[in-house]
Amino acid sequence: MLVLSGSEGGIEKAQAIAQLIANHGFATLAIGYFGIENLTKDLSQIPLEIIENSISFFKSQKMINSKHIGIYGRSKGAEFALLAASYFNEIKCIVVNSPSNVVYEGISHKGFPTLTSSWSYRGKSINYFPFVFKKFLLSKIIHKEFPIINENSSYEIPVEKISGNILCIASSKDEIWNALQASKRIQRRLAQNHFQHQFNSNYVENAGHMLTIPFQPNNRYKNTDKKLIMNDTL
Repeated sequence: MLVLSGSEGGIEKAQAIAQLIANHGFATLAIGYFGIENLTKDLSQIPLEIIENSISFFKSQKMINSKHIGIYGRSKGAEFALLAASYFNEIKCIVVNSPSNVVYEGISHKGFPTLTSSWSYRGKSINYFPFVFKKFLLSKIIHKEFPIINENSSYEIPVEKISGNILCIASSKDEIWNALQASKRIQRRLAQNHFQHQFNSNYVENAGHMLTIPFQPNNRYKNTDKKLIMNDTL
């Protein structure tokens, strides 16, 4: 399993998740793709070649069964994982936690939109949904969801091209983006395109966007019973 963490960057969280998965008998490789030494500080124009090269590394290892390579990603890492799996058919198992079903604009290390895609391949930017501050501000004023993206838009990840089984994990109380809606849209798009592999989902209520590691309630949710959060992350 290749393991990707989210928009926090670095590699520490990916390592923690990879170690947890490895404890269940999987060979894992934690991948840092920005915000780490010798890599860009910004989550922008991250090359899909990072995953392509990681697959090649796995395939070169004698102890690895190259027919059973999987990928796990959470948050922006889930977006990255789905997109990469739509490009590289060596990936046969995809687990996405708090996913997006679309490609979003990149984010600078200072938290501002970069006016570029989050991802690229062979030097070409991947089509992305641009952040518009006026629409964001309006959504806060009128208490509407942001962003509102039509299904089957040009920004959607072509998940029907994926060559393996998919598991989506999402919370109905995700405070960053609507991962539950994204998961259901992924499922509908797969059905519309007669997806030949399995799609499974696990939807929980209390864990929020930070649904990550079992038995580690996140202090970000101060008004939620920590026992409920821990139950959701089992």
